[in-house]
Amino acid sequence: MIERKIDMTDYQQELNEVMANNQQLFASTGATGQAFLGVHEEAIKAGALDSKTKALEALGIAVAIRCEGCIVQHVKGAIKLGATRDEIVETINVAIMMGGGPSTVYGGKALACADQFLAGAAK
Repeated sequence: MIERKIDMTDYQQELNEVMANNQQLFASTGATGQAFLGVHEEAIKAGALDSKTKALEALGIAVAIRCEGCIVQHVKGAIKLGATRDEIVETINVAIMMGGGPSTVYGGKALACADQFLAGAAK
């Protein structure tokens, strides 16, 4: 019988590591880092689409391109902006459509991350 390992990733710890790495990177990259942060801020700002929708779009792209650090950041951001588990699942569904089989792996990670963050918010 094959034993299955359950994903016990601590997504808050992973988020903290990604954010610490980003902070060091952007402190070192000067104008380039600041410009990227400006692009992010401007792109996520509400306009014709609200910020939550844009955060969900970013999450879907992160799943489709298989960027784990991006997934953790955009799950957290989407939840902070009011995204529900159902909205995250539908976002993952679209990412799977666009990204194929590999997106099912990263979509599973995104859902596990969302469940962990949402459970923490309920405490």
